[in-house]
Amino acid sequence: MIKANQRKLIRNQLTGSQTFQIDFELFEKLIIEENVKLFILCNPHNPGGRVWKQEELYQIGLICQKHQVLVISDEIHQDLVFAPHVFTTYHNVDTIFKEHSIVLTSATKTFNLAGIKQSMVFIKNPDLRQRFKTVQKQLCQNEINTFGMIGTQAAYQHGEQWLRDLLAYIEENIQFTLNFLDQHLPNIYYMKPEATYLIWLDFSAYQLTNSQLNKKMIEEAGVVLNSGIPFGSRGDQHMRLNVACPRSILETALQRIAQVF
Repeated sequence: MIKANQRKLIRNQLTGSQTFQIDFELFEKLIIEENVKLFILCNPHNPGGRVWKQEELYQIGLICQKHQVLVISDEIHQDLVFAPHVFTTYHNVDTIFKEHSIVLTSATKTFNLAGIKQSMVFIKNPDLRQRFKTVQKQLCQNEINTFGMIGTQAAYQHGEQWLRDLLAYIEENIQFTLNFLDQHLPNIYYMKPEATYLIWLDFSAYQLTNSQLNKKMIEEAGVVLNSGIPFGSRGDQHMRLNVACPRSILETALQRIAQVF
């Protein structure tokens, strides 16, 4: 999408194997060297499942403010966070950060409503908000789907108990998956998610190419996972598993993977 809009894509690769970390020195270096004007933040992180801590977000904000970089914070998984981790929206890290940021979110991940095509944009800076609204109008994207609006309203007004039950179920599914991997697939390394219903799996021990890995998973195991390579070069020999499903389906999928690997 970035390249399709005739913009240059700069990747700040995350570090760490057990959990993702930000290399802040490299982050600022790239902003300066590449004359970066806009930074896209994913919080909580997909596919790593990291919930960025307030001090990490503060460090991001100081660097972006210093170099006049607009921050777009994708916070669509903000409701799917597991204790003791606490989600912090970028707008609340520091009052001044509201001046150079746009926050995006939706009820669609939380309440499984992707089909309603409804999302929310929060822009505190009035000048920035007006610029955004002008572009929306130019692209004829300033109208709201009525069905989507009603669905979103219903989810937030009546979905609290459902969400509590969902979080407990997903967390149990995550632990079930990690226990299964430890017992039956010790060569598949993973990051334990602090949020989201996604688990980042490292298959590099099997020394397969990405196409071989994908083919083996689909044709031999009969399981379709997200290939890691579309997430960037660090996704090489990785796959992303979605555990937001009935336990019986998850167990069947894991057993099929174990039989093949």
